[in-house]
Amino acid sequence: MLRFSCWIFLLLFIFFVLLVSSAVAVPNISLRGRVLDASGAVIPGARVSAYSSAGVPVACAAANAEGKFSLENLSPGRYEVVASQPGLEAASRAVDATSGEPEEIVLTLRVGVVSSTVTVTASRGQPEDAQSVPHGLSLVDAGQRMTRPAMILPQMLREEPGVHVQQTTAHQGAVLIRGLTGQQVLHLIDGVRFNNSTFRPGPNQYLSTVDPGFAERVEILRGPNATQYGSDSLGGTINLLPPRPVGVATRAQLHGEMSPFFRSADLAGGSSARISYGTEKVHVLGGGAFRRGQDLRAGKGGDSHAAVTRFLGLDSGVLGDRLQDTAFTQWAAYVRFFANPGGNQTLSMTYHRGEQLGERRYDQLNGGNGNLINSFDPQVLDFFYARYEKQSLGWLDSLSGTFSYNRQRDARRAQGGSGNPLATITSENNVTSVFGYQGQGTTHFGRHHIVLFGGEVYDEFIGSTAQTLNPATGAVATVRARFPDGSRYSSYGLFGQHSSEWFSGRLHTQAGLRASGIRFRTFAAKNPVVGGVASVPDFSSRLHDVTFQAGASYRVLQPVTVFLSLSRGFRAPNATDYSSVGLTSNGFEVSPGQAASAGGFIGTSAGSTAISTGRRANQLEPEALWDLEGGVRLNAGRISGSFNLFQYNLKDFITKRTLILATGAVGQSIGGAAIVTQLASGAVITAQDPRPVLTRANTGRVRIHGFEGETSVKLTSALQLRGQVSYLRGVDREAGGPPDIEGGLPPLEGFAAVRWQPSGRAYWVETYSLWSDRQARLSSIELADQRIGAVRTRASIAAYFNNGAVARGLVQAGVLLPTGETLAKVQDRVLGAGVTSAPMFTKSPGFATLNFRGGYRAGEHSELVWMLENALDKNYRTHGSGVDGAGRNVQVTYVLRF
Repeated sequence: MLRFSCWIFLLLFIFFVLLVSSAVAVPNISLRGRVLDASGAVIPGARVSAYSSAGVPVACAAANAEGKFSLENLSPGRYEVVASQPGLEAASRAVDATSGEPEEIVLTLRVGVVSSTVTVTASRGQPEDAQSVPHGLSLVDAGQRMTRPAMILPQMLREEPGVHVQQTTAHQGAVLIRGLTGQQVLHLIDGVRFNNSTFRPGPNQYLSTVDPGFAERVEILRGPNATQYGSDSLGGTINLLPPRPVGVATRAQLHGEMSPFFRSADLAGGSSARISYGTEKVHVLGGGAFRRGQDLRAGKGGDSHAAVTRFLGLDSGVLGDRLQDTAFTQWAAYVRFFANPGGNQTLSMTYHRGEQLGERRYDQLNGGNGNLINSFDPQVLDFFYARYEKQSLGWLDSLSGTFSYNRQRDARRAQGGSGNPLATITSENNVTSVFGYQGQGTTHFGRHHIVLFGGEVYDEFIGSTAQTLNPATGAVATVRARFPDGSRYSSYGLFGQHSSEWFSGRLHTQAGLRASGIRFRTFAAKNPVVGGVASVPDFSSRLHDVTFQAGASYRVLQPVTVFLSLSRGFRAPNATDYSSVGLTSNGFEVSPGQAASAGGFIGTSAGSTAISTGRRANQLEPEALWDLEGGVRLNAGRISGSFNLFQYNLKDFITKRTLILATGAVGQSIGGAAIVTQLASGAVITAQDPRPVLTRANTGRVRIHGFEGETSVKLTSALQLRGQVSYLRGVDREAGGPPDIEGGLPPLEGFAAVRWQPSGRAYWVETYSLWSDRQARLSSIELADQRIGAVRTRASIAAYFNNGAVARGLVQAGVLLPTGETLAKVQDRVLGAGVTSAPMFTKSPGFATLNFRGGYRAGEHSELVWMLENALDKNYRTHGSGVDGAGRNVQVTYVLRF
């Protein structure tokens, strides 16, 4: 029924466009300006393009001998104007041309990396001056992205304030914004929702399936943006903006780029390529990439959290100086089509396919839990969207409609048992297909008031199957999948936002309101019967939410802007929260519905010492977050920067808790796994994992406060200093202490750089450091996580000693060969005599890396970028990661353009 309603919505939208498209004669507007270099001299011949909010070039011109340009015959609206010239970094500016003739536009092109000054994310695709946005914002453009060492896209964001990049393994990366990640950070591709309802909490792998070359620009809004984008935007929003074509004023043009690279730390290599063809009305742009990474060598050739170190107290070097099973292959291809047929209309279509092959989850293998099998192979993304925009529709400045299709396949194979080769092997295949429908309009009244409004629907279909294999007997059985097969998750929302300019543009105000809803359904008939009992019940849940956002920025002096905002965000429970079952980084997990049907209670923590809180396991409610933040921005020529303070109050936070069952649960099953042990607290343990079984619950209230700052100082014409720092602190307001946020809150951390780029020269050199203070405030979930605290017990040591260590040839006839010890002696040495349980780490150590990079531009179309990462070969690990950072690493990239 919902899909039928969506098609009706699209038909009504098209009818409305046709009805009003010829209602009023449209006045033409011209944009005029100049293109200059850093010294103020004019740049004749520079290309200048105007882009609509749909990202389509609608006008193009070349600067004349005086550096002047004119973009003619534009409809009233908001545009991003971009100037470019070979050998210089592009410059852009947001222009509001809704009424009257805009003032002269001055665009300055510089040599080297130039930060973008325009955002299209803060107002759902409408170009806006980044200085006036009333909350934290980071912009990463193509020039910055090219100079950052990375194998996967999230690694390119490590130098941004308020951003912490975690890696569970070499091919996976998650971006934490203000301490939140996974389901609590919204990911977009060109304003289209990338998140789906099967996103896991805490660190996950999904963003890494997008090819780095597909993200021409990345915009990061820090803080909740639920008014614009709905559920999940609690920590913040990441919007990936694909490559755009250059404008063409006269004859057809062909452009291309190729950038092969090599890295030494993981013996990785590959290349990306792009080609575009355009006329004045039509553009086609396509590209692709391939990369292959071998096993990673971490600093000093070690592994700080290796299973052999955790359970046996041995140096990780007994397994070699590379992190086994961190190799992977990734490829991607994409194509974009743009049309500007006239009549104030634009059309664009984009398709991206990405695959990761041969990935294994290192922290479940040698890197932490010591299992023998845990793979993510393949991970596949198919992402398509088509957008139509019509400008000047009667009283509307613009009206756009977007259809999207987002299909993500997640195939896994896992074996628990602490390395027991006869333990059950589970194979699963999860496919989530999302159909999206968006409609959005903008209008203005007076010269300084803009209204944006619209609605969207995302309709998800989840397919999930799982089988188990008994290696001893060869028996194969169908079991309950990670998600209920055939389940549906639908989300919808209506939104409106008003922006105003006051006092000659010095005061910018913004306010918005959104009403959202979700519906989740499961169907017993679509899922297998296990043991004569339906593995999934018939279930339906509906939730609604109303949220808002209000903020203002004021230009105190020409270079100084202050801002303040109050926002409310929310996150509706998704399919993972409602129904996920299986082995996770913290142990074996069952859904809240299964926990409730078993008569379960919620424990106080995710550790073995949990006791019942007396609260029954129940279905989930949405998380709600209030954010108050304020700050200042400075842009005074040689000195620029920003500083802001924020405070989050998170209510009904959903996290993992130990499941408490009534005495006598041994011999029963839960989540398709047999219960083999029950502790005195009532916590139960299955054969899948030696840690207590977990479930998810709304646990109460969390407060997070902190600050973010960044600065850039140009000391001379050739020497520049840059830096950023971020700090946050979280408190569980009911239990006290750090909150149980999966992945953990990052410590005080930052970035510092010194760049030397002589004026008029074709080369530059930079030394920089990524640094982090230690994190000593670890929650119970962090202490239990093999990626952080890596807790071990006498039982878990015995399990690995008798299984994983035997399979790896380290134990024979009950003796640990490198030391000649028996199990009892190993337990006493690792834990201490009489100690039954202890984490390997009670804090994440701090670190600072020394790195160098530079570039040489051999003409207008050729460039070489080199990097020396971790020059001192330091062994370190970013908080929450499942792999140590790369050791000494040389990366070389050659860029050829035509």
